[in-house]
Amino acid sequence: MVSLYAVSNVIDLLQAEARRDKVPTLSPGDTVKVHAKVVEGNRERVQIFEGIVIGCRGSGTKEAFTVRRIAHGVGVERSFLLHSPRIDRIDLIRHGKVRRAKLYYLRGKVGKSARIREKRQVVASSVPADREATEEATETAES
Repeated sequence: MVSLYAVSNVIDLLQAEARRDKVPTLSPGDTVKVHAKVVEGNRERVQIFEGIVIGCRGSGTKEAFTVRRIAHGVGVERSFLLHSPRIDRIDLIRHGKVRRAKLYYLRGKVGKSARIREKRQVVASSVPADREATEEATETAES
């Protein structure tokens, strides 16, 4: 008989190993390219699925995310396990600025109304360097 404590240790070890992989932090609204391995007969190839992340669920090694795209006028959604061996890599194209955890409302939108704004990165300095130089020059000219 296997003790539950030993099983818990094995699960913890597997989760720690999965966390060591270089996986980007995904959030709803992000546009991603998922390179998924597809088996056709006896061959295996990599298929790219590009779309918007409409939801993330789970945690640890069981974390999953859903990607939506429009293919030939039809909405296609596909769910992926984040730490699956079937995923070759995930390319993060852009971060979206959204205020919801699940973007299911995109299912009813088509075209320009389904766009998501891009999240802008905050610059470290609040005042640009060239602006500071002009302010210093005017102060010395006035004195």
